[in-house]
Amino acid sequence: MPHPTQVASALADPERLELYARVIVAGAAGVPAEEVMAAGPIAARHPARSASSGLVREEEGRMTWVPDVFATALRDQRPDRPGDPVDELFRDGRLAAMPTRRALRLGVLDRIARTLFAPGTEYDEKQVDTALRSCFDDHSALRRYLVDEGCPERSADGGVCRSTAR
Repeated sequence: MPHPTQVASALADPERLELYARVIVAGAAGVPAEEVMAAGPIAARHPARSASSGLVREEEGRMTWVPDVFATALRDQRPDRPGDPVDELFRDGRLAAMPTRRALRLGVLDRIARTLFAPGTEYDEKQVDTALRSCFDDHSALRRYLVDEGCPERSADGGVCRSTAR
């Protein structure tokens, strides 16, 4: 099956996108292939590109669409290994819930610290809060968890945080 970028790239050309839309609108009956080929030499290349990307197939002189091409392309790109338990806690880049198990919570905090804070860089409290709001609803609790585990390190007055090297 083609890579998802091949599928998306095949739809980047406006003429191919229009052809794909015509094939979909035609439904199960499809579009006669000779009708597409008659549109000219440039248009005649579009069915081949659409077919090689898995969007359409030509059967019995008609072009029909492949309904599960997007799902299949994405599924084929997923790793076969079991998922990282930390990954399971994030939805659309945001932490869904803070885990209660300490080992898993440390994994989450490490991921957040590595993602949001550059090692050795100083951040004021407002910058830390803004960054933490981007990944968890209760940014105050998240900041407490991070500080309790020593990342980032806080200055004596608590106004500046420095990310520790990881």
